[in-house]
Amino acid sequence: MVTSRVWLRFATVALCSAGAIATSLAPVKAEDILRQDNDLPPAQHTYTFEGKAEQAVTIVLESDEFDPVLSLQAPDGEEIAYNDDYGGTLNSTIIITLPTDGSYTVVTRSFSGSGGDYSLVVRDATPFEVAYNQAATLAQQQDYEAAIEAFGEAIAIDAEQPSAYLGRADAYLGQAYLTMGDRFTGPQDLPPLIRSALIRDFEAAADLIQAAGNDEWADSLREQANYLRTGELPVQPDAVEPAPNN
Repeated sequence: MVTSRVWLRFATVALCSAGAIATSLAPVKAEDILRQDNDLPPAQHTYTFEGKAEQAVTIVLESDEFDPVLSLQAPDGEEIAYNDDYGGTLNSTIIITLPTDGSYTVVTRSFSGSGGDYSLVVRDATPFEVAYNQAATLAQQQDYEAAIEAFGEAIAIDAEQPSAYLGRADAYLGQAYLTMGDRFTGPQDLPPLIRSALIRDFEAAADLIQAAGNDEWADSLREQANYLRTGELPVQPDAVEPAPNN
């Protein structure tokens, strides 16, 4: 049976909003280098763009054919940002405020070295993306109180992004695990105000996700909200018995 702790914990999924595109690159075919071993560097391409000091940019590398890896080098060649998986997906995203004027280098590569089609976009970051990224960084650092506040600021900027509600809910849960430890066995152990906040965030995210067409995920989030409300895990459907052979 799924334990209450496992049921409550989930991965945050970032659904970044669109912003003004600074640089847009068409999909490129990355050829395989070597598939039999991991002893060669993975295939990689590099691209450059001109940036300004204090400019906030979003860099997104997406592929349906391989696990993309993304890094950013400053004008002096130093790597200043790196990302493998972002927002619960295998795709990569870097959101950063550039430190200086100059020509920046984006390095795209495959984690395994295999090739395939991909899409790379470099653009100005939206205010929501900057706020969300700051909140997610605070949560990764286990500064949950500050993360909860920062996710709230992201929601105030754009209340139509489910990722911020899910991120804040995850921060609430992380704070509970951190402060209560093994004493946290289920929703009954949470303070009423925290339970109400979690239910509100789950249901808000579920409404937005359903509006985007993902009914299954929305239903799952509503089940988690109901579990927080009642303390009762949803009934799991019985396994379907295989049809007898004739």
